[in-house]
Amino acid sequence: MVDIRIQNTKSNLISALLTCLEEKRINELKVKDIIKTAGVSSRTFYQYYSDVNSLLKDAEDTFITDYLKSVEKDRENLADIDLNLPVQEQLEAVLNSTKNTIAFCFERKKEIQVLLSDNGDIRFYNLIFKAGCDEFIKRMGEVNDIENLNMTEKEQMKLTISVQVFVHSMIGLIRVLLNYSDRLSPYDVRQNILVFLRNAPISNLSLGSAEDN
Repeated sequence: MVDIRIQNTKSNLISALLTCLEEKRINELKVKDIIKTAGVSSRTFYQYYSDVNSLLKDAEDTFITDYLKSVEKDRENLADIDLNLPVQEQLEAVLNSTKNTIAFCFERKKEIQVLLSDNGDIRFYNLIFKAGCDEFIKRMGEVNDIENLNMTEKEQMKLTISVQVFVHSMIGLIRVLLNYSDRLSPYDVRQNILVFLRNAPISNLSLGSAEDN
């Protein structure tokens, strides 16, 4: 069972880290900056973390764990999508299965913006990117029997590239939309994503033909 006091102390230190990262780059931060902002002693800090980077790693890993929980909740709704509907209606249905994830992004807006900023480190982006790519493939598996598609090596490469480009674009879009979260509701964000998808080259996500050059 998790000790609430330990959890609260770690949350306080992570919050202090995020506040400090709004002013300084991660490689400029010192433990003294964190403990001053958190209002704790150095002894308390070193009881849980060895340095600033270990605190950052915990903050990033905690975020990803919580993010995946919201994503998994949304994935369960994919089973209700009617694949006989026109593609655009399927897209709308898919977006309706992102409510938990979008709400999570709103709730954890500060973490996303700070950790993805120039003051953070590339590890967080890589974690988000990998999680997004993995989730995309899982969701494709919900509606397609990917393992039995018998794709050629070239087709597998095209699929991988398409997924990576798509996920990279979506991360950028979410970052931009969160900048307007004081004026956009989660529903508005989903609608903006839908507009993006409607105008995006969705065909790039197809496997294509083995004879393509």
